[in-house]
Amino acid sequence: MNILLINPSLGQVYGKLRPPLQMHMGLAYLAAMVKDDNVRILDIDAERVDPGKFASIIKEGDFDIAGISVVTAAFYSSVELGKVIKTLSPRTLVIFGGIHPTIMPHEVLGFDFIDLVVKGEGEITFKEIVNCVKNGETDLSKIPGVVYRDGKAIRETPPRAPLNNLDELPFPARNLFKSKEYTYPDSLYKATAPIITSRGCPGKCSFCDSHNICGKSFRPRGARNVVDEIESLIKDRDIREIHIWDDNFATSKARVLGIRDEIIRRKIKAKFAFPSGIRADFLDKEVLSALKEMGAYSLAIGVESGNQEILNRCRKGLRLERIEETMRLIKKLKLETWAFFMIGLPGENVETIKQTIDFAKKLNPDIAKFHILKPFPGTEVYEYLRKKNFIFTQDYNKFGFHTPPIHRLDGLEPDTMMKWQKAAYRSFYFRPQKILEQILRIKTLNRLILNLRTGLGIIRLAF
Repeated sequence: MNILLINPSLGQVYGKLRPPLQMHMGLAYLAAMVKDDNVRILDIDAERVDPGKFASIIKEGDFDIAGISVVTAAFYSSVELGKVIKTLSPRTLVIFGGIHPTIMPHEVLGFDFIDLVVKGEGEITFKEIVNCVKNGETDLSKIPGVVYRDGKAIRETPPRAPLNNLDELPFPARNLFKSKEYTYPDSLYKATAPIITSRGCPGKCSFCDSHNICGKSFRPRGARNVVDEIESLIKDRDIREIHIWDDNFATSKARVLGIRDEIIRRKIKAKFAFPSGIRADFLDKEVLSALKEMGAYSLAIGVESGNQEILNRCRKGLRLERIEETMRLIKKLKLETWAFFMIGLPGENVETIKQTIDFAKKLNPDIAKFHILKPFPGTEVYEYLRKKNFIFTQDYNKFGFHTPPIHRLDGLEPDTMMKWQKAAYRSFYFRPQKILEQILRIKTLNRLILNLRTGLGIIRLAF
């Protein structure tokens, strides 16, 4: 079987900012599931693939299956890719997967050149689809977790139960990524790699859509399995820095301690960062000490707002006092800190935005990111805003993290949100002490290069 797995351009996701180049772990897991076949991973941004080159790849590839992983802001560009594939290679089975097709499968199949949607976690489902194609079978009704076209009708099979024993999955096929440019903003070293050690988050945040893929039940990999992968990254790929992309790595204290113990037992030396964040209410002195002992140097936490009522309304389940306490503990252990803030949650007004800016400066993390809420389909906040007629566009190209607002609130218009987002960046970063702190954080050449690039992006946002 000739299989093509595509990570579409994320230019729409990041707006005017340059998208960071990161290995797509979802595609890497899919590729590992069908490793006996001829699989190619095509990363549009990392490989700088323009439309002409993409057409050539499709013409020359003779692919049996093409799978595209789709987020909301990249939906239209992914549709264009699917159209090119089916036009140039009509026999190729075009499959869409990822968060947006999972939420909106019937919308996706409204395009007749898309054959099939995989909902939720796709590893086992994808392998079963590949086996069907190999055997010449056309009946997909027995495969859980798919939506497909049957003549003019669209059929949907029952959802697939989540895989509880994640240790059964093979390690991601990172060797199939061609680019040498993969890194992450603020990394100390160029030789970095992402890893996912668990799935699911018990949080109930109204703005988060990750549970639509991974569910809310925490499903961890075992400590030995995790450290086996870490060890292979260091030995086989010369990785010096590992980024853990779990929804909430610290959900189980016992597992954190187990991973720490296994890393120390094997005398593994690597730097660890947690760029997607860990909930502050799962971080106590014992957990933070264990993270430091295993090699962690950077932690991110989601703060969202400096107003308690807004935190309550978005079901964050956190007190501002707990966030402050956690940040003090992290800094006491001399770990670097990131904090994520959000402007435009329900209940927001100019006064609450000012409170968030003041709270950010009080916490004083090394890095603060001020996002404007994007109400993604499938989230609780999307349904709330839709029913209030507060979402004024359904143009998915405008659903990127770093693009202008797509909603308004009572007493808070989009232009006002953007004005205060810029003010937040100026107020936080353009303080003499913060500028000095940023200079002192530059410990490696790689971080210098990345920070210069990111700094220019912040300046564009702020001014």
